[in-house]
Amino acid sequence: MTLKASLFSGLKDKKVPCKVRGCNGTWLWEGMDQMRWMRDGKTDAPLRMCPSCYAKYNDLEDVEIPCANDSCESSWVWTRAARLSALQRGRTEPPRDRLCSACREQARGGPSMEVPCRVRSCGGTWTWSAEERMAADGGTGDAPPPSRMCEDCYQKFKDLKDVGQPCRIEQCEGTWKWTRGAQLEAGAKGFTDPPKRMCDDCAEVLRGLEDKETPCRVKGCDKAFLWTRPMQVEAMRFGDGQPPTRMCSECFSAFNKLSDKKLRCRVPGCSGTMSWPRIAQLEAARRGQKDLPRRLCRECSEEIDALEEKHVPCKHQGCEETWAWAPEAQLSSRRKGRKEGPPRRMCEKCKTFVDSLDTLEIPCQGCGTSITWTREHQLNVRLGVWVKPTLCAECRRSGHGIEDTASAEPETAASPQIGD
Repeated sequence: MTLKASLFSGLKDKKVPCKVRGCNGTWLWEGMDQMRWMRDGKTDAPLRMCPSCYAKYNDLEDVEIPCANDSCESSWVWTRAARLSALQRGRTEPPRDRLCSACREQARGGPSMEVPCRVRSCGGTWTWSAEERMAADGGTGDAPPPSRMCEDCYQKFKDLKDVGQPCRIEQCEGTWKWTRGAQLEAGAKGFTDPPKRMCDDCAEVLRGLEDKETPCRVKGCDKAFLWTRPMQVEAMRFGDGQPPTRMCSECFSAFNKLSDKKLRCRVPGCSGTMSWPRIAQLEAARRGQKDLPRRLCRECSEEIDALEEKHVPCKHQGCEETWAWAPEAQLSSRRKGRKEGPPRRMCEKCKTFVDSLDTLEIPCQGCGTSITWTREHQLNVRLGVWVKPTLCAECRRSGHGIEDTASAEPETAASPQIGD
């Protein structure tokens, strides 16, 4: 006996939760009381009220409440313990769906009803007893069943807790509450990840906005895309509040059907390619452009930057002017493997002069046959390199008439001049 007493002598006073549902208070279980309790062979702490609840309990009285069955004049007792528990949970009014003992006994013989679980996508049911049905409809049988969970869902629900989730709007640090009920419904549908939602602040901003029509980003398109309210809230969170550059639905659909193309470099003789992006193809189509673009490949683009325009002497003897050999033309010559230098061409002044002339037919002074006097022949005469022909080839070979070189006619004032 001395040994047992020594084992219990080390017990300390302990705080035990109040037995009243909804109360977070405690009562003090003294060590001596614990020892006496354990000597009686009991291990769990007794169910008692905290001092505050006990004081309220003593101020309350049992109350008679009319039976929920409208055809019954009896009542049931709302005990002061039940009233205290209701008060701790913030309820002051008595429940209105309770039956007196006689009606409960009568209802037990009635049929129960299997009601679908309130959780969407759950195929379970819960049992609505005859007693509950009578209490709900006052004995008329007209009341619809309440919204409840099946037992399986209810057990899962008790193990869940409300969870704070990040706001769906980027750059927002707010959170929204993913409730236990919402988690349960998501699980019944096979979802494990939380949905994307806004915090309360972003949702409040959203309510004051309207969707807006914003021009399509594709040049040449006159349609618009819908700048939705959530997109506007996100833009505000980024700080600019400006609409993004996006395509209309028609352009986006066409864009997804396209792919980047490889086009030949525009430099003749180059085997390189350049990329024609999808967006550039789409913009060309919107502008009505049908021809493929002519651009430089990356290698030619880099190489052409190191070249400069060269001034090359005119191909015609007697002309002191030059023509411009463009960097791209020089590059083309390299790509074709030509090493002899620039091509032989007319300067711009000679070309202008030639373009202003017509090929002439002039009579031979020997036989009267027509001689074709070409435009470049005329140019060479003007430059003083050649002379104007007076005899046809046959007359020159036969030596008929005056020598061609000796009979060249002097140019008249009406002769065309280079640059006129």
